[in-house]
Amino acid sequence: MPRIPYPDVSTLPETVRKMLEGTPLNVVRIGAHASPELFQAQGQLGWAIAKPEVLDPRIRETVILCVAYLSGSTYELHHHIPLGKAAGLTDAELLAIAAKDYDSLDPLLGAVARFTDEVVIQISPSDAAMDALRAQVSDRILVNILLTIGCYMSIARLIAATGIEIDDHPLQHLSSGMDDPSH
Repeated sequence: MPRIPYPDVSTLPETVRKMLEGTPLNVVRIGAHASPELFQAQGQLGWAIAKPEVLDPRIRETVILCVAYLSGSTYELHHHIPLGKAAGLTDAELLAIAAKDYDSLDPLLGAVARFTDEVVIQISPSDAAMDALRAQVSDRILVNILLTIGCYMSIARLIAATGIEIDDHPLQHLSSGMDDPSH
């Protein structure tokens, strides 16, 4: 049982109800308590992160899994371990991320995971972590990674503070917006 009740859908603005219909997850349901503007902005950020042209899905899921492990978010792990597999992360890579055995990852994913850990734990990454990631990705991708870290840290805190239940079934894919045919 969550620490605060889910909102009564019938009292929500139509735009919020439509977003809930497209993504009926507990984290989205509890987030509907936010002002419509903030709820929509959070949804738009999530949809942007889901687009492969914003972040390669293997990078995106590595970032999200690192945040989830560091935040102790079983809810995020419930959804993103299967999403990581769907994005092409191998069982060995998923285990390495869980164990923080980043040396066993390829140089790109290892740099992404180390960078993510340092940003979550220290706020500002070391020069070594920054340089290692910049050697692998563009500055645009680096900033996209930072924004993804922030988004999923925020979501992990929303989940933890409200005490929402894990959904019965994990996501099979991430929606990239209202125009996504799977939405």
